[in-house]
Amino acid sequence: MRMPALILGVILLIVGGLIAAGTLRYDGEDKAEFGPVKFSLTREKTPPANLGWVLVGVGALALVVGVASKK
Repeated sequence: MRMPALILGVILLIVGGLIAAGTLRYDGEDKAEFGPVKFSLTREKTPPANLGWVLVGVGALALVVGVASKK
């Protein structure tokens, strides 16, 4: 239980920090069709910063549980 909690905590801290800082982005694509006419819009989106802070908190909690647990 100790090692998986530590690994999960570190991963969540890294991903949460990247999301909270606004450096993690993904592409969002919107499509529309009106008869023979097709429209497509691709734009860069960022996850909400609140999600990053939640992941940082859960990652820190997982690290504390991993460190505090006995073998």
